Amino acid sequence: MFSGTFAILIKGTMEVGGVANTWSIVKEKGRSNLIDFNPDPTIRQSFWRLFVWGLIYGFKLQFTQASFQRIKATPTVAKAKQMYFIACFLFLLISGLAVLDGAVMFAYYHTKGCDPLLAKQVNNQNQLMAKMVRDIFQDIPCLPGLFLASLFSAALSTMSSVLSAMSAMFWEDIVKPHMKPMSERKAMRITQLSVFIFGGLTIIVTFAISGIDGPISRICDITGACIIGALYGMMLLGWFVPRANSLGALVGGMVSFLFVGWISFGKLVSSGVRVDAKLEPASTDNCPVFNVTGMTNATLMEYTYSEATWNSSSTIAGATQTDIVSEPQGLDILYSLSYKWLMPIGFSLVFIVGSIISRFQAREPVDPSLIIPVCDYLCCCIPERIRRKIRCGVEYPGTDKKMVEDEAESMKELVSAQKNVPTI
Repeated sequence: MFSGTFAILIKGTMEVGGVANTWSIVKEKGRSNLIDFNPDPTIRQSFWRLFVWGLIYGFKLQFTQASFQRIKATPTVAKAKQMYFIACFLFLLISGLAVLDGAVMFAYYHTKGCDPLLAKQVNNQNQLMAKMVRDIFQDIPCLPGLFLASLFSAALSTMSSVLSAMSAMFWEDIVKPHMKPMSERKAMRITQLSVFIFGGLTIIVTFAISGIDGPISRICDITGACIIGALYGMMLLGWFVPRANSLGALVGGMVSFLFVGWISFGKLVSSGVRVDAKLEPASTDNCPVFNVTGMTNATLMEYTYSEATWNSSSTIAGATQTDIVSEPQGLDILYSLSYKWLMPIGFSLVFIVGSIISRFQAREPVDPSLIIPVCDYLCCCIPERIRRKIRCGVEYPGTDKKMVEDEAESMKELVSAQKNVPTI
């Protein structure tokens, strides 16, 4: 994956004419505005969106079943923490490389003088990178195959972990509690069959998503925010709120799922949702528009309009990009929230609703090792009597050493339990 990403970055920069030319084009066309402090939540990308969403999204490394499988594979808590630090570094690295690849791709097609999206050489934004690879590596043997291998290696490594986790959960939570004890061989066959079924469903969903316009990251964030936000919220509710109980988690999770799902559905179907003004496209001076066989009048008009919008000085005198964007009305204001805010909203709803519902329920005994004493860590200057109220009667271990020992013991139990789960 890294080799394919670096190959595109290096070759694309060489085609543009170097790092200086690439940065000059990106800056000239408005792609270098990395920090926007505008607090408007309907703006697709801003500093606040990146900060809040990125902070909460970082918890994803801890809450997924695939991550838990890796935790169980580490011998100690210290090794698990090291794994997370390495994973965070690699995640930031690959994200940064993806951003740089996008900048190089824009500069390349601007230098070439033909925006593939406007020229209808591709039908979807998600096809742009594949086209660029074909264009820049068409005379170099093996490199297009390297890019294809990098895609498959990244996709298959992720999907194998996800499918393995789903099969384990299917066996432990659905099949095993409702069946008589069986041999490990038969249990393994059931988990293998479940992987085959889940894989088939994944392929069907992939074909369905391929027909939706827009970046794949945006599609996944909109459709998955209702589930992911509720999941993360329930996990943190149990960790940070001593009085949290099953009813609070259930009600909070359902409220979060329904509310965020409603917003997500509205974003996809409503015609009044605010659409951010598009940035200036790459140059189209050298696009072979009039040489394309079967060019329709509608396509030609769209191409001409796109050119005129940016090249004509008489389009709208003195208007800015923001000025020409229609403002949403009514529920469309809610539907116009940036898709990156959906997961934080879902997470917050679970936390708030779950805490309120749990407050009105009878207090239940809590194992201190299952609660994270956030107040003791972050608010150590608060008087003890106030912190005691926040703890809701839970007495935490007295020293960090004791907590580490308890965590190590719990980890050993998880590792031993994992050996009894049938693997594929």
